[in-house]
Formats: sequence, structure tokens, C-alpha cells
Amino acid sequence: MSPQFNNMNELTSYLDTMEKRVQMLEGQNDFLTRSITKVDEDAAKVLPKTGLLNHSFMKRAFTVWGHNFIAQLIISLVIGIILATVLLIPGLFTAVANFVKGIPVP
Repeated sequence: MSPQFNNMNELTSYLDTMEKRVQMLEGQNDFLTRSITKVDEDAAKVLPKTGLLNHSFMKRAFTVWGHNFIAQLIISLVIGIILATVLLIPGLFTAVANFVKGIPVP
């Protein structure tokens, strides 16, 4: 609801007040816009360059899949080396057990 004015002086003072408010709000808006831009630039410098932070769903999904694949590959290699050591070297456990017991190994 707009205010009612009795004379031209009231209207002029009201318009002056509104102009000051608009200028103040425009100044605050400019400050906030610059602040947001600066924060965005700072975040881009600090955050790592990775597909996990990409806007595209497909790039994020394949990045997660790639990390999962590499982790599974490393785990599989470790387990494979352990199994190969245990299964492919016959008598490893008996040789270690005899060594621990002090029994000479032929």
C-alpha cells in the first residue's frame, strides 16, 4: 500500500529516502556479488582438480568407478601375491615351522 502525501515536500523527502535506500541496496548487492565471486575463485584454487567435483553426473560416476576399480586392483594384487606365495611354494609352512622349532632343513 503506497503512502498518502499531503504536500510536495513530503513526496520529495519520501523519494529522497527511497533513492538513498536503493543506492545503499545497490552498494550492498555489488559488495556481495564481488564477495561471492572472490569466494568462488578461492574455492577453485583450494579444491583439487578431480572429476568427483565435476557438474556432470557421468563424469562423477566414471570417476567413482575408476577409483573403485584401482582400489580393487590393488587389493586383488596383494591377495594374489599372498596366495601365490602360499600355494606355489610347496612346503613353505613346514619349512618355516621346522625353522621355528629349530629342526634343521635338508
